[in-house]
Amino acid sequence: ELVNGTLDAEAGAKKKGLSLPKMVFFLVAQMAGAGFLSLPRAVADSGWMGVFMMILFCVLMGYSGTRLGECWTILEERWEEYRGSSRSPYMDIAFRALGINGRRLAYTCVLVTLFGVSTVTLILLCGFMNSLIPQLSLCEWILIVAAVFIPFTWAGTPKDFWQASVVAVISTVICCVIIFVQMLIEDFPEPEFPNPAMASFSLGFGAILFAFGGAAVFPTLQNDMADRSKFGKGVIVGFAIILSLYLPVAVTGYARIGNDVESNILLSVTQSTAIKVAIGVEIINLFGTYLIPFNVFAQGVEDLLNIENKFGVKRAILRTAIVAVEMLIGLAVPDFGLILNLIGGSTITVCSFLLPPLMYMRLVDMQDQNPEWPKRKIPLWERIILWEIVILGVVGGIASTVSAVFAIADPNSFGQNCFVNFD
Repeated sequence: ELVNGTLDAEAGAKKKGLSLPKMVFFLVAQMAGAGFLSLPRAVADSGWMGVFMMILFCVLMGYSGTRLGECWTILEERWEEYRGSSRSPYMDIAFRALGINGRRLAYTCVLVTLFGVSTVTLILLCGFMNSLIPQLSLCEWILIVAAVFIPFTWAGTPKDFWQASVVAVISTVICCVIIFVQMLIEDFPEPEFPNPAMASFSLGFGAILFAFGGAAVFPTLQNDMADRSKFGKGVIVGFAIILSLYLPVAVTGYARIGNDVESNILLSVTQSTAIKVAIGVEIINLFGTYLIPFNVFAQGVEDLLNIENKFGVKRAILRTAIVAVEMLIGLAVPDFGLILNLIGGSTITVCSFLLPPLMYMRLVDMQDQNPEWPKRKIPLWERIILWEIVILGVVGGIASTVSAVFAIADPNSFGQNCFVNFD
């Protein structure tokens, strides 16, 4: 059962589900996995304007997330079938707001986003394992880690492994503190701050979007809550926590290292004992982070293939096959930054910037179709903000996606390919 926290259609009794604190842990764990490691490089790509973009995107995408939560509340108000369980809540919202084509667009973007996020996490985790135990190559670690992940992916829904989110958040906090202190005490060369080019600025835009782009799983988390009406509060708290973790690392990394900062900040500092500890806890973080988007992606695919929503042979085979495909992508493109920028500028932009405001406005505007539906109204100031979010997403998303495609198409991007060289 995907949802374990809604009103039973017959008895009307409240089931158990995720509490507000647990939901916040899941939200932070989902968004603070690989994203914060690339933020210093994202700021370097976009200049000091990147810091402003981080704050702006946090506010806008957080607000967009609360509107997405309101979309589900509207569905529950108007259609009784949504007061129970749903295996694909984001797509249900898109269908009611934008019709069958909207559902198809949402399905495609959500699945691609979740698949891309879990693939990035897998590649990044393997890179960390390689740095700690270099006796095995990155390519070998991709094979090993994928094999280890497989049995854990067979779990049912996020509520079945909520402990992983708590571990992931604690690990992220520890890692951020260690990185921040290391950058303060380490002696770096004089940093350079060149003006960013349009192409690099667009890549920075995509990386920042990736760091804040968790909206694809928001409706699933909301569906797993015991009290879904508290989801908006959870989004606000979660984004505030994420920004408090992101800003010190991003600003200090760029201020101390400048344009020479790596796409992974942990590789830009001396590999001291403290940093190795940070890498160790980040491995734990990424392990927990991987399971959340993977699980929601797998549920979406199972829904498409009409596979029963319970543990069985079909679920095990399908989810094992998904891990295998991610492993092959990791062997072909073992640079997590390339995939991160592409996903951030394309499907994450659609899921976090475009669809939530559009779906919310459409659902409110169609209330005249049934006089029994509760009345809602969007103030002019709110509608202006929602359209600004959409326009920013369209312009920035197109620019960052084009830049990411050109970066991937660069032959030098594939200097390390496990099918060519397995070392």
